Amino acid sequence: MNKFIQRSRLAIAGLLLAAMPLVALHAQDAEFKPVAVVSVAPVKKVLADVQYLADAAGQTDAGRMAVLLSAPFTEGIDKTRPVGVVVMTNGQDFAPTAYLPVSDFDKLVTTATEQIGPPQDVGDGIKMFTPNQMPIFVKDAGNWAILAMDQEKLANPLDDPTAFLKDLPEQYDLALQFFPGNIPEIYRNVIIEQMKTGIELSLEQEADETDEEFEIRKKQIADQMAEMERMFTELEDIIIGWNVDATQQGTYLDFAYTAVDGSDFAKTMAMNSDLTTEFAGFSSSAAAINFQVTEKLSETDIARMEKQMNDLREQGIRQLESEGELEGDELESAKKVIDLAIDTLVETARTGSLDGAMMVDMTDGKGTFLAGAHVADGQRVEDGVKEMLKLAAADGEVPPVKWDADTYQAIRLHVMQIPLDDAPPEAKDVLGENPEVILGIGEKSVYLAGGNEAMANLKKAIDASIAGTDAKVGVMQMHVAILPILKTIQKSSPEPVPGVDAAVQALSGGSDKFMVTVDMEQRYMRLRMMLQEGVIKAIGAGVAAQNAADANAEFEDAPAF
Repeated sequence: MNKFIQRSRLAIAGLLLAAMPLVALHAQDAEFKPVAVVSVAPVKKVLADVQYLADAAGQTDAGRMAVLLSAPFTEGIDKTRPVGVVVMTNGQDFAPTAYLPVSDFDKLVTTATEQIGPPQDVGDGIKMFTPNQMPIFVKDAGNWAILAMDQEKLANPLDDPTAFLKDLPEQYDLALQFFPGNIPEIYRNVIIEQMKTGIELSLEQEADETDEEFEIRKKQIADQMAEMERMFTELEDIIIGWNVDATQQGTYLDFAYTAVDGSDFAKTMAMNSDLTTEFAGFSSSAAAINFQVTEKLSETDIARMEKQMNDLREQGIRQLESEGELEGDELESAKKVIDLAIDTLVETARTGSLDGAMMVDMTDGKGTFLAGAHVADGQRVEDGVKEMLKLAAADGEVPPVKWDADTYQAIRLHVMQIPLDDAPPEAKDVLGENPEVILGIGEKSVYLAGGNEAMANLKKAIDASIAGTDAKVGVMQMHVAILPILKTIQKSSPEPVPGVDAAVQALSGGSDKFMVTVDMEQRYMRLRMMLQEGVIKAIGAGVAAQNAADANAEFEDAPAF
């Protein structure tokens, strides 16, 4: 049956390909629309950004060398204007063309001749280069040089390619913008069918996977494919962009998209344009590690999450039964833990809202973990924890829990003390002499704290959350600060680590974070991953110091002659 389906899909893809010439008859006079755009910032900005990164990494000479090496390849190019590649379609034909900003076309031709050989003049201001027997046609269009692989594609060039680049050159050094809705439907169907066929041909049942588990995995992949199909119909554009920004002291990679008005994507994004959190006290820009997520869920999102969670429940229980490590009451207890956990997630999703935050604070080398989250039923979380502790106790000694040790702001606090009798002094210095793990249960909230002065810090975070219930947040923000983590490693290491010591020194000026943020506004969503300048400095300094230390060690170990 599977082979029949695969062959059928291949046949469908073949029929679609065969039908393309018929489509072409109707596409000849159709309006051309963009399918993809590639934007490269002006050469002047790109080289300045390369130098900035080289300086940050302690490799200033390498940056200068890059500028010098690029000079022969950029003769004749206007270094103050962007480079663009535009792929257009009329529903059948694709017309990819590249646009180079020129200050002197003849110099550009001379530069190209030196690199790939002399061109042939084919008339109408067009030169044909043939590197590796592959023709490249270049047309002189005033202050632009237009490149194409097919001379016919140069017949109707864009009057102003920057109109298609829009603000991409200002936002990014390099950016790709796709317009999935403009991909001709017949090509779209071929792409989807070939992807499905490729996945099915490569999908094999694992040796330890039951037939039922294999079917569930295939269904999950089918659901993922359905999500990909949605992108063709519900997204106006997708942007992937990389930039270096000295004003923000770092470099970042963006993934962004704009949804079609009225689509499910657009409705979800509109819901998440103006968010507040109930857990502001559990998030701090000064923390070593910080994570916050707040999201409003549409009915479609809720149904999807519920299905995923229930699939996970079935998979988890089936794995417990098939492994055979637990039997009788222990097996039933483990199943109950899974049920309580999944039920909590499902019921929380049904409230239409996700909200929570966590952080690890390493101030002065003292470590504290704090977390808080919205749940549909706090008592269910407590029941799940009790069941999990009961199961853990069957396998070994578990520190006792003082249930209802305290109540604060209507939150019941349960406390477990962690013995550190045999722990090294460095661990006690970070976590405290008598660290606690605290579980807080509210009616519709749950809290967790651990480490140094956990109780006092938890209460402070709860108070700050109550005071900051109107705090505006994005959908997600996460950061990892390198300096406090490296300082902790430095402090706990019995011997100096040259790479760590050099990195700490380089980070003394701050800007030491790797950050990920997700923001939504009306029909627009952007995920940004950013590396701050200090991290680049730390990597450069750390690698250089460690390499130097290794070289010295090799020299000292070398035999004397």
